[in-house]
Amino acid sequence: MAVRSRLRKVAAAATIASLLSVALVGLASALSTAARPDVSLAAGPPLPDSQSSPMFDSFQYEKGQALGTYVQFAYDSANGTVKSVLGLSKDLPVLYVGSIAISGFAPARGESTVGSTFRAEGYLATITAHDDPTSLIEIRTDMARTVAIELPADATNISLLAATGSWPAATVLYSVGEEQARFLLGAGTFSVSGTRLVARMSDSDLLVFKSVPPLTANRSEWQIVLDAITAGRIVAEMNLVATSGGQWIQNIVRYRIGLAAWALAVRPSAVAVQIDSLIPGGAVVLLSFDSATIPLGEPRRLVVKANGHEMDRTDDSLMLLFANEGIRGAPRFAVLSLPGTALALYLPSLAAISIEVGSFLPPPRETAFDLGTEIAMIAALGIVCVAAVRMLRGRLE
Repeated sequence: MAVRSRLRKVAAAATIASLLSVALVGLASALSTAARPDVSLAAGPPLPDSQSSPMFDSFQYEKGQALGTYVQFAYDSANGTVKSVLGLSKDLPVLYVGSIAISGFAPARGESTVGSTFRAEGYLATITAHDDPTSLIEIRTDMARTVAIELPADATNISLLAATGSWPAATVLYSVGEEQARFLLGAGTFSVSGTRLVARMSDSDLLVFKSVPPLTANRSEWQIVLDAITAGRIVAEMNLVATSGGQWIQNIVRYRIGLAAWALAVRPSAVAVQIDSLIPGGAVVLLSFDSATIPLGEPRRLVVKANGHEMDRTDDSLMLLFANEGIRGAPRFAVLSLPGTALALYLPSLAAISIEVGSFLPPPRETAFDLGTEIAMIAALGIVCVAAVRMLRGRLE
């Protein structure tokens, strides 16, 4: 009898152990589900299939016509004259410029288009146009020369601003209907006669045309950016879009002579760029990305670093763009209400600056018991205990 009793107890204990193992397996499954990160959040957004973005598109050039999504114009390869600059929005054209003629341009290497840029090279001078919403055109020269500019006949509110010793040294502002545009000259001077402008460029100088995008929804933000460029606060813009295989497309503009800006790596949620210049003092650099390259908004955290040090974020973009050096202080950044993810970065120095931008998801939840898991565990153990007691009692009886 003692042997049978002992065997019954052993069998009951084995049954209890097997029930406990079943319960613990179920509990482990529940815990692993609770601790597993949300794959839908961890996966990045899909990459763009086309070579375009809300910040820029690409040119097509044929028989003297440069055709982009945001800007179109004619180019005379015989003398380097740009004619009929049209800004486009929803296929509605705005004639911003009648013609731009550079003295002594002497086209040298022909003209070409690469992605968002049209480029024509002449004797110690280069014309670069950007297919972006602002219809941006740059003219760089390494020798003094004049540029004759004809505005459209319906241009109004033409005014000249001069700031000798500053950069830019001269600016011409005007309107075409409800739309606004400007010519900025780095170191030279402007003369204005009706709708005819003459820019007298200095040695190593830069002439820029830029507009507020026509029919844009966020006109005030674009206007603020254009004002900051006119005041010399913004020195560069970098628009970057990650594609596949670690590649990217870009549209980069430098508003100062002697400034270098280039991308090092552009991947989804992680971008690295380099800024370098001997220009004294600080300035602002604009960085823009499409939403697939740098996603913005909850639950993601946006991190910007300069030379490895995390930059503070400010909601006061006006202070960042326009305040004096002594007030702006340490590096910081602001998010602007422009297409994609647009950042304005204030840098106290422009010498050898490495910038990293990342968009990070929060870490996975800790493997602690939440309320639902605790209730399930207690219920499972309770069921096992009740079943074991009943089984043991029945066998003993």
